[in-house]
Amino acid sequence: MKHYFGGRTGRILGAMALLLGTGASVFADAQDFKIVNKTGFTITSLYASPVKAKNWGNDILGEGEMATGRTLDIKFSGYGDKVCHFDVMLKDEDEKEWIVEDIDLCEIHSLTFSKKGGSVQFEAN
Repeated sequence: MKHYFGGRTGRILGAMALLLGTGASVFADAQDFKIVNKTGFTITSLYASPVKAKNWGNDILGEGEMATGRTLDIKFSGYGDKVCHFDVMLKDEDEKEWIVEDIDLCEIHSLTFSKKGGSVQFEAN
């Protein structure tokens, strides 16, 4: 399944922590997911928020960056099993925003971003 998306602002980030690596936890929250960067550019900021939120909140990457070719596991906490639909925004080196809306993170646990022409593609694995 592929989705195409562009930039916009908004949404709030809940309490999230970033885990590096690819190991899975037996006690993982329902919304935990893996992000794979195949865009050809470095992701300088990454945000996720519940669909109805009004602000993005804090950058999940913090002071870090995610070079193309890298994979990161994103660990959620504080949402329980009932909040599943999230919007995800990434920014590139030029501060361009790329957003995919309404991802069911209780069902989709691997997000691959790639760039084709002037668009960024999102693929759920």
